Amino acid sequence: MTSETVIRAVAFQEGDAWVVQGIEYDIAAHAWEPADLPAAFMRAVADNVIITESLGRRALEGIKPAPDRFREMFDRARAQVVATDSVTPARLPVGGVNIRLATASAV
Repeated sequence: MTSETVIRAVAFQEGDAWVVQGIEYDIAAHAWEPADLPAAFMRAVADNVIITESLGRRALEGIKPAPDRFREMFDRARAQVVATDSVTPARLPVGGVNIRLATASAV
């Protein structure tokens, strides 16, 4: 995985919370405001990188893709959630995240 890699994720509302679910990696996070989703997701990715590396594996190695329904939600999404500031910690081997916002009917 190179630092140019962009992880795709889909965001959707579940009750009062917003959930952001990775596509290539089955990593999820939540936030109370949609604007906080990019930072919350990147914290979850960073936590997973730390865990996989502490197990002696490469960053994110062994984390399976999310179930197909999340990729389908991502593909049907019509809007994006984009952070105005960088939310990717320097030590992460990814260049960022592409978060699409699912419509309520897609959930």
